[in-house]
Amino acid sequence: MTQLILSNSEIGSHTCNIAKRAETAIETKYLLGKLVPQSLNVAICGEDDLPIGIITDEAEAPTAGKREIVNVSLLGSSDTLLAVASEAIQAGDIIVPAADGKVKPLPIAPGIYAMVGIALTGAAGANQRMEFMSCVPQQHVVQEV
Repeated sequence: MTQLILSNSEIGSHTCNIAKRAETAIETKYLLGKLVPQSLNVAICGEDDLPIGIITDEAEAPTAGKREIVNVSLLGSSDTLLAVASEAIQAGDIIVPAADGKVKPLPIAPGIYAMVGIALTGAAGANQRMEFMSCVPQQHVVQEV
């Protein structure tokens, strides 16, 4: 039996993108992804997770141990990226993870957020794609005034 191994799915040095197996079904392109430490697969990032990049593919749910391979554009190492907004975003907003792998503007509510970039285009509302300049996720603290 021949096994297909993609060169950017193995340990090594990569440029801007890596290939990872999808931990779950991914029904929308351009969602934030997080690394699943136990399996080294990628899953859709939640609001409180630390993202590694944007999943640029869709994937069906795993079956019988088989998982689809998806491309992940790494944050902070690429040209501009696309993301899916969870709410309205203005160009120039600092963006952070939202639920279901989407992005939102930095909230004004006190808290600690993972900044993933700056919006270059806006989004009028939820589920719209927007372009952003990514950065390596950085902790951003919003304090009560």
